[in-house]
Amino acid sequence: MCLAVVPWAPLPLGADELEGYLARVEETAGPEAWGRVRGFRYLLQDKPLGVGLGDGFVEGLKVLGRRGFAFDVGVDQHRRGRAQLEECVEMIDRAHEGVPEEEKVVFIINHLCKPDLTIINFTSDASFIAWRTAMFTLSKCSKTYMKLSGGLAELPESLKNRSAEDIFEAMYPWLAVVLAAFGPSRIMFGSDWPVCTVGVGDGAWEKWKKIVERTCYMASLSHEDQAMIWGGTTKKAYGIKDD
Repeated sequence: MCLAVVPWAPLPLGADELEGYLARVEETAGPEAWGRVRGFRYLLQDKPLGVGLGDGFVEGLKVLGRRGFAFDVGVDQHRRGRAQLEECVEMIDRAHEGVPEEEKVVFIINHLCKPDLTIINFTSDASFIAWRTAMFTLSKCSKTYMKLSGGLAELPESLKNRSAEDIFEAMYPWLAVVLAAFGPSRIMFGSDWPVCTVGVGDGAWEKWKKIVERTCYMASLSHEDQAMIWGGTTKKAYGIKDD
């Protein structure tokens, strides 16, 4: 039932080292498993600022684009601040600069960029405004997609064991921004399992599913748009072919 795999890759080492790594992975995995590899990831959320802007990292991203692989972006605005969002925007710009459209790497942005979900005053909070601005900036690039995931892990402890309806109400400002910025055709459901269970318990996956269902309902999305969020966008972004 596994249709695609997105493993780690040493992006900071540069194009030549990355090409060698991909060759080793392909040889080790074999044709069947390698055929399911649709992208790679390298978490930036806990790395020093500037790693994603290094020449080697950017050249590695261009290699992935030429090879037809996507790249999963993991940044953390809540703990690392606005600078990580700005670096993410610049990294995407550099990776696409001077590259033919068909060779530009696709970026899959994970977990809504991990915003601060403890904010109450959305109209004036600098952190929320910076995050909202970054979402619309990132969405201007047609090669960027957003995973609707990671929300439960970022909740304050006081909300984690509340009902799906209560959590939806608390998260609505962020969910509304993502939907407005990216639209259903560039948003994909993600469970964040098993991390989503931390502090929430075994029912976390079902709770997050209900939150996304309610988001679709409140936005009055058509069946076609909902189908994109639940699976269609994932197939499109990662290039997964139906059997």
